[in-house]
Amino acid sequence: MYKILKAFRQDLFILFIISISLIFIMEFFLTNIPEFFDGGATLGIIILKICYSIMASIIFYFFAVHLKDYKKRNQISPLLNKYFKKLKSIKNVWLSELYFIATFQSKGKLDWPGLEALITDYFPSSEEIEKLAKYTPLNETRSSIDKNWIYRTYRLKNQIETLCEEILRLDIYLKPNEISLIMELKTCDLFSKIAVHKFSLDNGNNIANENISFLSPELESFLNLFEKIETEIILETKKG
Repeated sequence: MYKILKAFRQDLFILFIISISLIFIMEFFLTNIPEFFDGGATLGIIILKICYSIMASIIFYFFAVHLKDYKKRNQISPLLNKYFKKLKSIKNVWLSELYFIATFQSKGKLDWPGLEALITDYFPSSEEIEKLAKYTPLNETRSSIDKNWIYRTYRLKNQIETLCEEILRLDIYLKPNEISLIMELKTCDLFSKIAVHKFSLDNGNNIANENISFLSPELESFLNLFEKIETEIILETKKG
């Protein structure tokens, strides 16, 4: 029952608490108190009726809509958890590759975050992202199939877009904020810019930059968005 209540819409829960508090105060404390102004009693009755109506509506919504949606979400949760876990995993591998190269190239000016070989649950600051981009050579990756970070990030783009499409197919089970964040991830600025640069490279053009500093704003936006997804969706999905 606790999990069902915890998953309930917070705005409606707050409205319910306010309504029941007003009803309690008016029914038990204000009933026999003289009017503060003419028509005060009539206004009180109107407010009381509104509070009762709100309570009745929220209770109806809880049993008719929320419980039904909660049961549906519960049935699909294992699949959602699988998708979100994969989404987080491929981002962590990509970010770890960036840090591996940038940490080596910086010669002590950029530290490896944490103690593990794979970076997890870590989001760099704006200043750190600038260093990360500055010390990551454009044409040096750990991948045997990606000759530079345009192609490596384009592969990340394809992986994430595929997962986003799979998640969005379950939109009837998702909350509005979850749909919004996944859509934002699927069409983020980093992926748009990478697609343009890949098209240019495929057509024989070169990128003059020695490092990936020209991607710093998009990298920061992408990682900030992922932080929102991990805190607002992935952690909540695990709790549910």
